[in-house]
Amino acid sequence: MTNLLLRFMKIKKNWILLAILLLAAVLRLWNLGSIPPHLTPDEAALGYNAYSILKTGKDEHGQLLPIIFKSFGDYKPGLYVYLTAPFVAVFGLSEFAVRLPSALAGIVAVLFIYLIIKKLFTDHRSLATIAAFFLAISPWHIHFSRGAWEI
Repeated sequence: MTNLLLRFMKIKKNWILLAILLLAAVLRLWNLGSIPPHLTPDEAALGYNAYSILKTGKDEHGQLLPIIFKSFGDYKPGLYVYLTAPFVAVFGLSEFAVRLPSALAGIVAVLFIYLIIKKLFTDHRSLATIAAFFLAISPWHIHFSRGAWEI
């Protein structure tokens, strides 16, 4: 009987984590292409460079596969541009495609915080669920997960 109860508790915790991840996904992906209402100059530069890399293998200044991108008199690290290129290939050059890598990273961060807290506090496993929930609903985390930010 005890084994059955333990298995039920484990399944229940997995469902709670899944619900938290679903909540995080809804908050980060809902109307991603239209809220915020327009691209910032940095988001536009990241998206254009991802499109340019995808089509020509060069950035907007004609440099072949750069590590650092120059745009609007500023230098941007290349990781986000290269992460965005596959999404631009699938969804086209759009606000949704440019912001999607950041939103997905925000959802994965909720899972990672759960796993880290669960590993650190083995005696208090419910802390991991609480931490994941609060990160999932954190206004700051949602805000920064819904925009294309330089990584």
